[in-house]
Amino acid sequence: MYIKLEKEEQEKLIQSAINKAGSHRKLSKILRIPRTSILRYKQLGVIPEVRYKEILNFLGIKEELIKSEKLEENWKQILGGKKCVETKRKNGTFNKQLEKAQKYGMIKIKEWHKKMKEEKPKEYYLMQYEKFKKICGYKYKTENGEKVRNSFEKQVADKLKELNLNYQYEHLVRIEKRWFFPDFLLNGNIIIEATAWEGETKAYLLREKIKHLEKRYKVFVVIPKHLYSKYRILDNNLVLGIDNLALVAQLARAHDCYK
Repeated sequence: MYIKLEKEEQEKLIQSAINKAGSHRKLSKILRIPRTSILRYKQLGVIPEVRYKEILNFLGIKEELIKSEKLEENWKQILGGKKCVETKRKNGTFNKQLEKAQKYGMIKIKEWHKKMKEEKPKEYYLMQYEKFKKICGYKYKTENGEKVRNSFEKQVADKLKELNLNYQYEHLVRIEKRWFFPDFLLNGNIIIEATAWEGETKAYLLREKIKHLEKRYKVFVVIPKHLYSKYRILDNNLVLGIDNLALVAQLARAHDCYK
């Protein structure tokens, strides 16, 4: 840390210390501070905090009686950086260099994402998923204690618990080179997607997702009954209403019996 005082205050402080010691040389010897530093402090150079306290102790002055400003260890670099930015703004190169740095940063980020996907895909998608959860702020808590995206997913989760079905919520699964986080995974072979989104766009997105998931899993999409007209393109996979999850439960138990 460094200490900066007002010009007159700092000059007065150093001169008082010189007068008490008898000379620059004597003050330097008493406080073990180089004479060149003492002269610099008198001319308004900032003072290292340790030496500042030594001078105050020598004069018998309490620190709180003098108005001062504390500077970080890297104050020179900060000041130099600010001056550099000001200079570049004036000559018009700042924005160009900033743009160049941003583009370089984006290239590096894209390279990192590509490398992670190729070399450590599982770790990559789990990491991205955790970031996504923080951004979206999963607020609804199920009877099993996990946090889910919305109230409809909570209702589905609680119904599965009521039916004594063990499930994994948004468990990472791999289909060939693709990775997914289906809403609910039962028995390792049944997937339930739950949505109350009131729009046909969601149905088309789910249809594409199901094409991949069905290569390995039996897939159901549970929706509120009144949304059937929006999701009828998924007719073969639909479960209309949470109460009808009992049919999925029967299938899951039947599968257990034949394991």
